[in-house]
Amino acid sequence: MSETQYSYKKKKLFRRFNKSSKIVTKILSNYYSASEIDSIILETIKEVETLLTHVPYIGGKENFSLNDFFDSIMILALFKVLRRKGSSVRNIAQIMYEIRERQSFKQSKLMKFLTSKLLFSSYIKNSYKKKIDLMIKKAYPENWKMVFVDGDGEEFDWGVNFHECAVQKFFSKHGGEELLPYICMTDYAPFNVLKNVEFKRTQTIAGGGPYCDFRFRKGGSTPRGWPPEERDDFVIQEE
Repeated sequence: MSETQYSYKKKKLFRRFNKSSKIVTKILSNYYSASEIDSIILETIKEVETLLTHVPYIGGKENFSLNDFFDSIMILALFKVLRRKGSSVRNIAQIMYEIRERQSFKQSKLMKFLTSKLLFSSYIKNSYKKKIDLMIKKAYPENWKMVFVDGDGEEFDWGVNFHECAVQKFFSKHGGEELLPYICMTDYAPFNVLKNVEFKRTQTIAGGGPYCDFRFRKGGSTPRGWPPEERDDFVIQEE
């Protein structure tokens, strides 16, 4: 990773970290004291700095999942800090879910309304197809590899099969394997707050599936991803 790429990643990641810090602190306050939270935040920042030196280049603005990858780095950093403080994987996972859920709820009513409407528009579907094609052409080894799936309008309207996951690759290399199956459940949070949107999935790479099968259907609703045991796609692989 070049110095320019490192500087870009560091600036972008910490901008996102600062933006979400109030929500992170609020959720942590349900589990830790104020002095503990101060220590956790400082240690997390140091952990992010360390992880940044290992971040692969997976593209710039053309990668529409780049923000998700940056967020995952912060999640992994916080996970490593809380594990050192003795918290269980499942308890940390619950904190992570609550953070993602709170972030989703904090979106404006207008944004939620527009997302619900636009998600099934031909514009969005064509946009996803073009962006996925571009990611395939770039073919960064540590990036996601995905395929757009057209639906029948009944079982689902459209979907994406993720055959490789950038988050799964990075977590597996840097001590986040235990958290992966739980983190997949946070995918439910942003769709749970939308009306007339059903997001469903039957398997994940983290759970041992050959790919993650994201499916979207207009109408209905999306369940919460917590507790994870209520979701069919939650699987912890036996070692």
